Amino acid sequence: MKYAIIVDSSCDMYIDDNYTNDTFMTRVPLKLRVGEKEYIDDYDLDIVSFMKEMSECSEATGTAAPSPQEWYNAFEKADEVFAVTITSALSGTYSSAVVAKNMILEDFPNKKIHIIDSKAAGSGLTMIVRKLQEFIKQQMDFEEIVANITEYCKKIKVFFILESMDNLVKSGRVSAIAGKLAGILGIKILGQASSEGTIELLRKTRGKDVIYRKTVDDMLANGYQGGKVIISHCFNEERVQFFLDIIKESFPDVEAEVMPTSGLCSYYAENKGLIISFEKE
Repeated sequence: MKYAIIVDSSCDMYIDDNYTNDTFMTRVPLKLRVGEKEYIDDYDLDIVSFMKEMSECSEATGTAAPSPQEWYNAFEKADEVFAVTITSALSGTYSSAVVAKNMILEDFPNKKIHIIDSKAAGSGLTMIVRKLQEFIKQQMDFEEIVANITEYCKKIKVFFILESMDNLVKSGRVSAIAGKLAGILGIKILGQASSEGTIELLRKTRGKDVIYRKTVDDMLANGYQGGKVIISHCFNEERVQFFLDIIKESFPDVEAEVMPTSGLCSYYAENKGLIISFEKE
């Protein structure tokens, strides 16, 4: 194959060793730890059962990056490879992919490999993949794609709406004090992926609907002008539609894509959580 687009399992779009024309796509799974049990975040994972066990677990939880060998095996599939990883601020996945790149270039020095630290998760990776597909379809050469996707990544903004932060606390991603806010009845949290790819908490609100309207306000304040929106959700289709209806009040023709969260993003977003990615001007 000429091209490959490789993602880790923080990318919520469905990718299952998919060959399209001259492009190969696949997904390298992370591992999820709940107490003493470890799960592989592939398409065989029963997310309903996983979420139930996770909510009942009082022990520490965590995630583990794919090994360099797993990335290496994926990189073998094509001459020109684009890999997109979860933010390096949350996982060692990017570093593992870089090790794999160095390994494979020793064996196949003519390969071209570009690894993208998404500075995000979930729908943020999907935004990047969709744009890579566009660039490949436009028959850009490798260096053009690298330059253009680097600029495009600067236009992506990622927000997340949470009803619980238990796992972020258990995994040490946010403080226990901040996590308690989401445990109070009726409290919802709006956060964002910072420019460094860290988790930043922006606001807390009470009530069923307020957070969604505030999120649209914050999107507008961050340069959203009706561009593409991709939303991944953890068992919350109803609120996704409500949120999109609010956006459509100002932008009736908005292009939106919706998908369920993977195991990894279900772990971070938790039940009813949304990950919202959009293009800013």
